[in-house]
Amino acid sequence: MKNFKWITFLAMLVALVSAVPAQSLAQVQFSDVTAKDEYYEHVNYIAGKGIIQGYTENGKNLYKPANSISRYQIAKMLVVATNNENYNAGNITFKDVASGSDEHKYLSKAVSLGYFKQNADGSIKPHEYVKRAEMGYALAVAFNLSEKVTADKPLQLKDIQGHPNVDKLNGLYYAGVTQGSNGNFLPNSLLTRSQFAMFLARAMDTKFKLPVKQPGEIAGTFFVKVNTTGGDTLNVRSLPSMDGTVIHKLNSGAIVEVLERHGEWLRILVGGKTGYIYSSYTIEVGTEKPPVEPEKPAPTAKTIGKVTVNNLNVRASASNSAAVLTTLKTGQTVDVLSINGYWANIRVNSTTGYVHKSYLKLVNTTGNPLAGRVIVLDAGHGGYDPGTSANKLTEKSITLKVVNLVEAKLKRAGANVKMTRSTDTYVSLQNRTAFSQNNYAETFVSIHVNSATPTAKGTEVFYSAANMNAAESKSLAAYIQNNIVKQANMVDRKVKESGFYVIKNNNVAAVLVELGFISNKDDFAKLSSDKYLEIYAEAIYQGLVQYYSVK
Repeated sequence: MKNFKWITFLAMLVALVSAVPAQSLAQVQFSDVTAKDEYYEHVNYIAGKGIIQGYTENGKNLYKPANSISRYQIAKMLVVATNNENYNAGNITFKDVASGSDEHKYLSKAVSLGYFKQNADGSIKPHEYVKRAEMGYALAVAFNLSEKVTADKPLQLKDIQGHPNVDKLNGLYYAGVTQGSNGNFLPNSLLTRSQFAMFLARAMDTKFKLPVKQPGEIAGTFFVKVNTTGGDTLNVRSLPSMDGTVIHKLNSGAIVEVLERHGEWLRILVGGKTGYIYSSYTIEVGTEKPPVEPEKPAPTAKTIGKVTVNNLNVRASASNSAAVLTTLKTGQTVDVLSINGYWANIRVNSTTGYVHKSYLKLVNTTGNPLAGRVIVLDAGHGGYDPGTSANKLTEKSITLKVVNLVEAKLKRAGANVKMTRSTDTYVSLQNRTAFSQNNYAETFVSIHVNSATPTAKGTEVFYSAANMNAAESKSLAAYIQNNIVKQANMVDRKVKESGFYVIKNNNVAAVLVELGFISNKDDFAKLSSDKYLEIYAEAIYQGLVQYYSVK
């Protein structure tokens, strides 16, 4: 009798357990996704929905969260997530995907549903890695998240202003799918599998959604000063969007009253009417309107400029449309009276005018040669992009340490130092060069670490022939290369020309430093030594001192 009762109890327990969905008992587990990861709940959620299965390797179930994600992978996940596996896609074919294959099944549905667009040549490039803008478009279409930019839904992600898919990407923000990174969506950056898992989970379930800032947040009345370069005016628009009608124009230096913030836009009062201006072109000046300052006379020249390009126009005012007073030749020197943004007020012989400072090598006639120079330091890689590595030492950590050391030295010398990153964060190549331009850089130094075969060793510094200031870049590269080789006792791999993005797409003296080979035991010993990181930093600093000490 006792045995019968025990067996009956077991049978009831088994029946009860069988009736409970598996995912409610235990979440799907991946050995490379742990509870401390930001995306842990999101990955397990979409896995529990059968949207992903992961990879089985060496007896382990992996999600591979840091891997970039392909067009086919996103197509499959979106089709499954939107319950469209039985959708009839019609007779869509791709020249690079076999009909009847799994890739064709999901990509044809994704194209037919409007998530992706087929290329003009009939291809779809199924295994090409997808950038954030393309992913955002697909996700917004799949879940109907598009939001037109209006006064009620102003643009909060500043780097998608004017983007062809701005409404789709704006919809992601107001759906709680993304808040971007420091107010930027980074549309041209590649997407990882962990990032897409978070985006997808937020689009599917409100419990994952991010809080959305309410538009029209009252800021308390304050005043801003218009700060444009080149004599340009600032448009006042009818809406907080580039689609708004231009209803007024403000001159640089104008001071206006701000009524509200709308993301990156400010609602202002001007001429008794309200409109919107983009906040990036303003400077806050307080809660009371400051008195108009009298114009200051140009100071006596303490800096000279060596012209670095031929036929440089000297203009009557700080504007590309101003009259040309004269032209300058490569190697000619001028007195620099003042600098505002990228415009330098200069004097040559009896002529005073304005030139773009990117085409001048600025040399101080008194004091420290680095004082006042705008130098951008770029620590290679960062965030989810570690760069090369060996023995748990990553390129991103080495470059950041060296850059921070160089920054301290330059600041002590009076330089105006700008850092593309000062922490372990990811910055795209496009954003690194944009940062340089937006901060009126005069020189740009990007620091990296090499990797190859174990026998490869030494230091090399690159410049780009495509840079308008190629000759100055090569000169700066030589000073830095010589100092590193000498001070750190490195093998001299010489100064070399290359089209690396960050030096090719700069228009000032720009170099990319490869400190050494992490794959070589001798170089590794130095790259992993705090003593040698200090030596590398000092060498780069001395290279900049020497470059700015010579006309």
